[in-house]
Amino acid sequence: MLAVFDNDGTICDTQEVEGPCYAKAIEHVTGKSLSSLDWASYEEPTSSAIVRDLLAGDPAAPAKEEEIKREFTRLLKEEQPKFPGDFIPLPGAVQFIERLKAENICTVAIATGCFDTSARFKLQCCGIDLDDFPHATSSDTPRRRAIIPLAAARAEFEISEVVYFGDAPWDVVVSRLLEVPMIGIGRRIDQLRGLGIRNVFRDYSDSDAIIRVLHGLKKPNKIR
Repeated sequence: MLAVFDNDGTICDTQEVEGPCYAKAIEHVTGKSLSSLDWASYEEPTSSAIVRDLLAGDPAAPAKEEEIKREFTRLLKEEQPKFPGDFIPLPGAVQFIERLKAENICTVAIATGCFDTSARFKLQCCGIDLDDFPHATSSDTPRRRAIIPLAAARAEFEISEVVYFGDAPWDVVVSRLLEVPMIGIGRRIDQLRGLGIRNVFRDYSDSDAIIRVLHGLKKPNKIR
């Protein structure tokens, strides 16, 4: 089995700072404003997809996207000392991931709709090195439905062997699209329950309970 973790809201307890920093980075580079900071209002809510949609038809779009990535990460680093609570892991998150590895419960990968640079910084703030895990970000592919399979492929697993940890409505959408079981984590657990996700946890404090759910979802090993 492969446990694939989203980042924001699932590992890192991201709250208020990221959205404004992302919007400011786009405005600083392009002079354009985002229509909304509500990611649920976007058809494809990933960092690269929103930027590419905004810059559609601009021949300088690739260069501007790279500049936005740099500016976004710079702004996050600037804001981190002022809002340290936005750059810490959910309670028990790091220990839970380490336990999955140490007890050989399952392999771990990370799949995030963030840019690679911003994901790496936020995870570093949480004490996690992104490069220690097979991973995929929206810098690899803008579509969330492609990010998870890419992370799985880099971990050398089939998508049918994945359990996904996510925190948001769009995670529910993509997990159903990919027919991947999802464990809900984070601040939106009531919303996730309302969307039909049965297994939800506010954080990783009760790691035994989460591992019992994982064991219940485990499928027979496949011959590779």
